[in-house]
Amino acid sequence: MKNVLFLILAASLLSSCQKGVVYKEFHKFDNYTWGRFDKVSFEIPVEEEKISADIVFTIRHITQYPYDNLPVNVILTTPSGEERIMEKDIALKDGENKFKGSVAGDLWDYEEVLWNDFSFTEKGTYTLEFENLIPKMGIPGLVDVGIYLRKSP
Repeated sequence: MKNVLFLILAASLLSSCQKGVVYKEFHKFDNYTWGRFDKVSFEIPVEEEKISADIVFTIRHITQYPYDNLPVNVILTTPSGEERIMEKDIALKDGENKFKGSVAGDLWDYEEVLWNDFSFTEKGTYTLEFENLIPKMGIPGLVDVGIYLRKSP
């Protein structure tokens, strides 16, 4: 009985922390390194037309991440094949050269909204692909990247 109550409590806490999140996925990097030509791809299943959501990119890195930013190329492909391409330079440090986001021990979490109130006009699978643009063979210090969709009110 205690286990059941614990599971119910844990589920309610988790759902309250993720208010409005309708999709979430992460990609972990081997050896905390994102290879220069390794694209990261997420497939987003959309089961109803005309929903709107914020598309949020998440980055988890260690304190030893060597750069102030993370430049990425983002390609969003709709189920019908239409592509939206955006180059995004994500600043991970503030004006005082301190990492932005939240920290727990040596891990930093940062979120960047890619599209506010994006309208998913078709049913089907949307693909979101990321390519790092730092001109080195690999970016050290990255634990994972991910995306989540937060339903617009």
